[in-house]
Amino acid sequence: MLVLPWQGLVLVPVLLLAAAWLGGEEGQIDAFPRREDLLLVAAMGLQGLTWIGMLLLHGEGSSGIEKAWPFALAMVTLLAFARARIRATWLWAGLALGSLAASGWALWQRIAEGTARANGHEPLHAILFGNLGLLMGLLCFAGLSWSFARRERWPWSLLLIVGGLAGLLTSALSGSRGGWIGLPLAIWVLYRGHGRRLPLGWRVTLVAALMALLGSLYAMPQTGVATRVDNAVNSLRQYVAGDDEMTSVSARLEMWRGSSQLILERPLLGWGASGYQAAMRERGAEGEQDPALGRFWHAHNDILDAWVKRGLPGLLALLALYFTPLWLFARGVGAGSGEQRALAVAGTLVPVAFIDFGLTYSFLAYPVGGLVYALLITILWGLYRQAR
Repeated sequence: MLVLPWQGLVLVPVLLLAAAWLGGEEGQIDAFPRREDLLLVAAMGLQGLTWIGMLLLHGEGSSGIEKAWPFALAMVTLLAFARARIRATWLWAGLALGSLAASGWALWQRIAEGTARANGHEPLHAILFGNLGLLMGLLCFAGLSWSFARRERWPWSLLLIVGGLAGLLTSALSGSRGGWIGLPLAIWVLYRGHGRRLPLGWRVTLVAALMALLGSLYAMPQTGVATRVDNAVNSLRQYVAGDDEMTSVSARLEMWRGSSQLILERPLLGWGASGYQAAMRERGAEGEQDPALGRFWHAHNDILDAWVKRGLPGLLALLALYFTPLWLFARGVGAGSGEQRALAVAGTLVPVAFIDFGLTYSFLAYPVGGLVYALLITILWGLYRQAR
């Protein structure tokens, strides 16, 4: 999904439906739909309908409809799993090979093309590309419970480990700092799923190897990680000290402050997308913030962006979108077979990662963000329901 144009993701539900039509049998998933299935469908539908409804309420017509349709595709994808049994092998192989391809392209962009930050295809840019690459790497690590339960455990485990490391490299080469904030929580989820079943010696070795890897990514000047981290720390210090110089960190903090003020003015129905940008420009014209912030069309925070544009319904729909799959998958992180546990860990990591990404950037404001999130959640849930 990071090497080919992202619009190709639309083919995923089409292929699944074709598999269901050609090779599926009615009732292959027992008791479908269960209450959990309906909860997931409701969360996806609520997000899409709220987005469309608030567009109409604010008189913006179909200007943002492309950000709502991925959730309809996700519901169609989930229904396909009611008829077709798909091998989890396709998922784990695709994630590992895709992560390796993305890191190879990131290296090509940085070394051969000389770009400052690996950024992927348009409309992807460094932040989207790097954080989605990191997510692919984390999902590869999630698959280790599946690979260790297989007869051919070592080839598959090696492939997933290399794919996971490739995801970390893609993130480092993109310079996307927002994804690094949630790494401790992601590592804790992985530990809950895998670590407690490993001997103490293996745990110590893996922790030491991870710390050495992260340290080397920071120490190597070619990755640019040290420069990006140091710039962020210095920018935060300058902002706290009252320095007026606009940096990426201070701009975010000012956008969050401005968005919070606008939320207080219209907490129930919000401002709409165009109304938000107009209000931010007006704040700049009145000297309440830097006028340059008026050019940004989202709040660089998913929760603030949903609330300020779509009001309280938008906030509640987003929270349901995050926490419904988190609740469904987290229950299986420490239990079940190797395949079930791997899918539960992966399904938990997706909302955890997107909550993290959404702290410093509005990931779901982009159609590709919603499409990746919705399809990953429904594919993982469909496979989890089928897992023995």
